[in-house]
Amino acid sequence: MPIFFTKKRLHLQSGAVASLRIRRPACLRVTTGRVWVTIEGGRTDYWLAAGQSLVLPGQGLVVVEAVKQASQVQLCQCGSRWQTRAALLLRRWSERWQQRRGRNKEGHRQTCR
Repeated sequence: MPIFFTKKRLHLQSGAVASLRIRRPACLRVTTGRVWVTIEGGRTDYWLAAGQSLVLPGQGLVVVEAVKQASQVQLCQCGSRWQTRAALLLRRWSERWQQRRGRNKEGHRQTCR
């Protein structure tokens, strides 16, 4: 039976990198400093400063790097299911919107060949 965390704190020195294997949705909160976060299979990287948080979708690898200063992050369970789903839907919408920004003036998607 897998053991799931309830709260986990990471202290990262400037430039230090930590990788986490997530098995279910979780919330990543930055308590001090600034971090760069990337999620396995995601199309967007995230820059978070102290006081900001990010809902992690679950089941994947998450990489966190402290940027320019020592940082502290806290990983904990998400508040409720509807908050988790709303955050995931918002993230998907944001990724789609960013993809559409890549269209040319005529509204056609730019492709590389």
